[in-house]
Order: sequence, then C-alpha cells, then structure tokens
Amino acid sequence: MKKVKELRENGIDPYPHSVSHKLTPVKEIVKDPRVGVEVSVAGRVISVRPHGGMTFVDLLDDGWKIQLVLRRNVLGKKEYKWFLKYIDRGDIIEARGSVFYTRKGELSIDVKEYGLLAKSLRGPPGKYGHGVKDPEVRYRKRYLDVMLSPRSRRVLEIKFEAIRAIREFLWERGFVEVETPILQPIYGGAAARPFTTHVWAIDEKWYLRISPELYLKRYIIAGFNKVFEIGKQFRNEDIDVKHNPEFTMIEIYQAYADYNDMMRLTEELITYVVKRALGTLKVKFPASPEDEAKGEEGRYYEINFETPWRRIELKEALKEYAGLDVDSLSDREIQEMLDELGVAIPGGYNRGLAIAKLFDKLVEDKLIQPTFILNHPRETTPLCKLHRENPDLIERFELYIAGMELANAYTELNDPLLQRKFFEEEEERMKKGDEEAHPYDWDFVEALEYGMPPTGGLGIGVDRLVMIMVGTYSIKEVIPFPIMKRLG
Repeated sequence: MKKVKELRENGIDPYPHSVSHKLTPVKEIVKDPRVGVEVSVAGRVISVRPHGGMTFVDLLDDGWKIQLVLRRNVLGKKEYKWFLKYIDRGDIIEARGSVFYTRKGELSIDVKEYGLLAKSLRGPPGKYGHGVKDPEVRYRKRYLDVMLSPRSRRVLEIKFEAIRAIREFLWERGFVEVETPILQPIYGGAAARPFTTHVWAIDEKWYLRISPELYLKRYIIAGFNKVFEIGKQFRNEDIDVKHNPEFTMIEIYQAYADYNDMMRLTEELITYVVKRALGTLKVKFPASPEDEAKGEEGRYYEINFETPWRRIELKEALKEYAGLDVDSLSDREIQEMLDELGVAIPGGYNRGLAIAKLFDKLVEDKLIQPTFILNHPRETTPLCKLHRENPDLIERFELYIAGMELANAYTELNDPLLQRKFFEEEEERMKKGDEEAHPYDWDFVEALEYGMPPTGGLGIGVDRLVMIMVGTYSIKEVIPFPIMKRLG
C-alpha cells in the first residue's frame, strides 16, 4: 500500500488501462525462438533475482514462463533502481527487448523498456512450481493454486480440451448441440434430491435441474434425431471426493438407436477424447488416495482405454466379484446383507433396488479397467425400456472405470402408458419417504403420447472422466471452484 501511494504521488498509475506496445505471447516465443528479434511481452512476475548490475526476472504469461534480463547499463541507473524498488513478486508488468540465450543456454529477453500494469498488494504464498500446500487454501483460493502450480493448471487445461473434443466428436457425427432449462417446474431424469428456489413472478416453487434428460427427449419428440447438451447439473447431495453438488455432465440422445448403439458411441467418444487430450490411450491411476499422495513412489494401475471394453451383466458381476448368486437369495437374506453393510433403502425394501445397492457396495470399486455393466433390475429407473428378453430387467448399462461410475445409458422408454405406470410407482415410493424417487412429470407423459421414436440415451460425467485422465481420486482437483463450507 505504501508503494501504491508513492507511485500515485509521483504521477504513476499502478493500474493503467492498457499496454504500451503490441504483445507477443510468451508461448510463441518459447515455441519458435528468434534470436535478435525485438518483442514486447506481458505477464506476472514470479521471481526477482538481483545480481549487482544485472537482475533476472521470471515472467509467467498464460501458463508459459520466460526469463527477463535487466541490465543497469542498458536501462540506465534510474530505471534500473526504480524496478528494484517498486516491482515485486506477483506484479504484472510489460517488457520490451530482444530475444537471446544466456551463457547457460536459457531463453531470455534482454529488456530495454518495461512498465507496471498492475501492482500486486498480496505476494503469492510460496514458490512457482510448488503450488499451495494447504488443501483448504488450494480449493478456496483456486486462482492461487493454478497461478503457482503448473500441474493444477494442466489439469484444468485437460478438462477444457476434453470438453472441446467431445463437441468436435459429436458435431462431426451430425449431433446438434441444444439447450434445456436449468430452472425446471418438475425436476427429473435422475434419482437425486434437488435444490429448490422460488420464482416470485409466478409465485411458484421451482428446482435447479438434476438432469436435462426429459427436455432432451422432448427434442427427439419434436423431430431432432441427434441432440446433446454439455452443462451443469445440480444435486443436493454429498460433498466428498467423488461428489460435488454442482458438476458438469453431457447427455446425448439419438433416435432410432438402442443401448447397444450407445455402448459403441460411448467407446468411440471416450477414446477420441482421451487420445485427443492426452495423446495416448493408456493412463496411470493411483491404486488408492494414499498412493496418490505418495506421488511417483505410490502404486498405480495402468488403465487401458483401447476398445472393445468388457461387457458383463450386473447379476453376473455380483457372482464374479462378490460370490453372490442373488437369484438364489430370499428377500430376507438380501435384507440381512444390507443390514450388515449398513445400507438403507429409502421408501422401504425393494428387491431390484436392494440388488443394485449390493452391487454398489460389493462390486463397484473392483472395476478398474473400462467395463460396461448391463441389464439392471427394472426398479432402478422409471425411464428405461424393459429388456426385450426379460421384463424383470431393463436395457440399461453403466460404464465403470477406476472403481467409479462414469456413464449411464438406456434404451429409452417411449411407451406413454408404461411411463405413466412407472411414474405412479415412483410417486408411491416418494410418499413412503424416498426423497430420490422420480416425481410424476405429467407434461412429459403427454409429450410421449404424441409419439417418440425408438431412442438411445447416454449421460457421461465429465468431471469423473477428467479425474481418470489426470489420475486423481478427488473431484475437487478437476472442478475449478468446488463447493466449500463458508468460513466464520
């Protein structure tokens, strides 16, 4: 603050409106060094190292670093002294000079002129390259973490490249990117507790969407054959290493397709995204959070995204990974197992939901390589078509990688009478206390009555996909600004 006051008293604006010269991005200089060419650059000062009549400065611009060399005999005694007095770590400056290599071979700029663009009132906590150590500070003040940690910045760059690749893949295949309401009068499309709000203009209780599914299906009914949306979903649930109440998901719907078509699409889409963002289809994922904390000394799985991926029915997976033949177990035996595992079913016991809960507890974390789990019990969702060969099951798959559910897809239910019946069953569960039961959406049933073609639908958790791509157990690492409890 003292320096800011002195600058202003001397007629110098510590926060000027713009730069003095046309800038060359540091990235371009680093990728194509042209010795002797004069350039103007701008960025954040991350280190200042005076050595008598010469000072070395590391400048960071858009994630790229370059060294500035300031010489007293070039700048003049007054300008050189002014720099050392008023420029600190964290300040944003501009500099003009010629590109050269130092004796040690470091690409640098021989500065002939400089200027202050923004005075930093708080110095960065820690050295560049080491990031912020305190996880509370890292997540609450993410800008500092990304500023100081190349890895944290790279994680976000991979996420944004993945989203770009998803769009490119689908655009090239004729899908149309559409939009659906975030505020909805009836939430639906998933089993989750919603966030509620009040629309004062019409004096009604509305909800933040938990899924865009039912609106995307309305596009299919309207005559759009291939649609998708990438966007935020909101579920008023846990905050932990795998869950954030606000998260990014893509949902895709295709007319005249079923869940087999969506399985092929899932393989093609994810392999395209991984290859595009990482340049490889094999990634390292830590064997546990403790192994992740150990860094290179920890144990890692090599996850192979090369296709085809394994396909196994849910009940067969319970046999293989948990030694359970659920078809031979009575309801009482299944309930006893749930009691031992400490698992409750909101709204009361339901055999199909109980089998799904056993799978979640006993199998999910064992699925490391990409695996499609097929043909779930009918009761697990009211929005899916019954299996064409076994009406106790539905044509649904979930994709698991690194012990996490990554995608969910159906052959979509398009029978309005059956949809009405399933919604009525969900309403009964809601009355019995199941807060995640699907509410009855009358308008959607009416839309189905106009006719929806056979359709395949798919949802993919973008944040979880990126978690696997970058090798982290915590969803907070891939969400730029995760939800944290407020201090005080």
